[in-house]
Amino acid sequence: MNSRNERFIYIFLLIFMCLASFGLGFYVYKTSNPKEAKPLPVSDSIVLKARPIIPQDNSIIKTYVGFVEAINQVQIIPYVSGYLQNIAVSAGQIVHNGDLLLTINPDEYNAKLNIAKTAVLQAEASFEYYQNYYNRVLKSGKKAFSETEIDSAKNNFLQSKANLENAKANLNLAEVNLNYTTIKAPISGVIGNFTLSVGDYVSPSSGALLTIVQMSPVRIVFSLTDTEYLALKENSPLLFQNSSIRLKLSNGSIFEYSGTFKYTDNQIDKSTDSLAIYTYFQNDNQLLLPNSYVNVEVNHQFKNTVLIEKELVQLLPDGNFIIVARNNIPQKININILADTGTDYIVENTFQAGDLLILEKLPKIPGGANLHFNIVN
Repeated sequence: MNSRNERFIYIFLLIFMCLASFGLGFYVYKTSNPKEAKPLPVSDSIVLKARPIIPQDNSIIKTYVGFVEAINQVQIIPYVSGYLQNIAVSAGQIVHNGDLLLTINPDEYNAKLNIAKTAVLQAEASFEYYQNYYNRVLKSGKKAFSETEIDSAKNNFLQSKANLENAKANLNLAEVNLNYTTIKAPISGVIGNFTLSVGDYVSPSSGALLTIVQMSPVRIVFSLTDTEYLALKENSPLLFQNSSIRLKLSNGSIFEYSGTFKYTDNQIDKSTDSLAIYTYFQNDNQLLLPNSYVNVEVNHQFKNTVLIEKELVQLLPDGNFIIVARNNIPQKININILADTGTDYIVENTFQAGDLLILEKLPKIPGGANLHFNIVN
C-alpha cells in the first residue's frame, strides 16, 4: 500500500473518532443536565368514593305462618224437648242473625201456656178477695174482730199475693219455653253438616243439633318472637302502626283485603318464646276457611330513614357506627339501627344536610393532604 492511501485512511479514522466523541459528549450532556431532568411525581391529594345521604321512606316485608280462626262459632243446642216439626235450613247454607233454623212441635208448650194463664186468673181472683177482706178487717178494727182474726186475714192476704206472683212467674216461664220451640240463628254465618230429620226427638241432652260458623270477618293468628316484639315496641308504642298486613294464599295469590291488627295475647308462650298476634280480615268471598294455614306478610313502613349497606356499618360494643364526610372531614357517626333487610340496615335519620356516606375503607390521611370525593349515586 502506497503512502497516499495510508494517509487517506488515517484522515478518515481521525474524522470518525471526532464525530463519535462529539456525539457521545452531546448524549451525556443531554441526559445529565439538571435543568432538563423531570422530577418524580409526589401525590398531595386523596380521592374517596362517597354517596349523598338522602333520607326516604323505607319498608321491610316479613313473612309469618298464620292460622285462620272463626271469630264466632255457635253450637245450636235445644233449650226444650220435643219432636222436630220443621227444618228450615240445609247444610252449607248461609244464614243471617234472626233467621229461622228449626221448629220443635209447640203443642205441648201452648197447652202449658194456657194452663199458666188460667192459674194467673185464679190467683188474681183469690188475691183480690183476700185483699178486700183484709182491708175491711183493718177498717173495723179490734172492736169487730179479734186479734186472731186480724192476723189470719193478713196472712191470707199475703199468701194470695205470693200465689199470684208465683202464677205470673210460671206464665213467663211457659211463654219462654214456647218461644224456645222456635230456634233462630244467633249469628250470621254458614251452617255446618248435620243429619237431622223432621220427627226426630231432641232435648238439651241431645247435644249440638247443628253448628254455625261466622265466615266474615275471620281472625288470623300468627306469632312474633320476643325479640321482634321488643323491636316493634321500641319503634312505636302501637304495634303495626305503620304496617300493612297482607295474606298470601296457598296458590301463591295475594288475598284481596288487608288485615287489621286487633290485639296480642297477654303472655309469652314459654315453649316457643313467642307472642300470639290477632288480626281480622274481611272474607266476603269465603276464600279463608277456619282451621287453614296462610302466609302472613307484614310490610313495616319506616318513614324518614336511611338505607345503609351492612358492610359499611361498624358494629362495636359501645355502639354502631358509619364513616361520614361532614364538611369534607371524615367522621365516625353513631347510628340507630331500626331494621335488618338482609343486605342492608334501615337506620334512623340523624344526619345533617350535605353529609356524604364514604363507600370505601378510610386510608391513613397524611398531614397536609387534600381530600376529594368522587360522588356516586
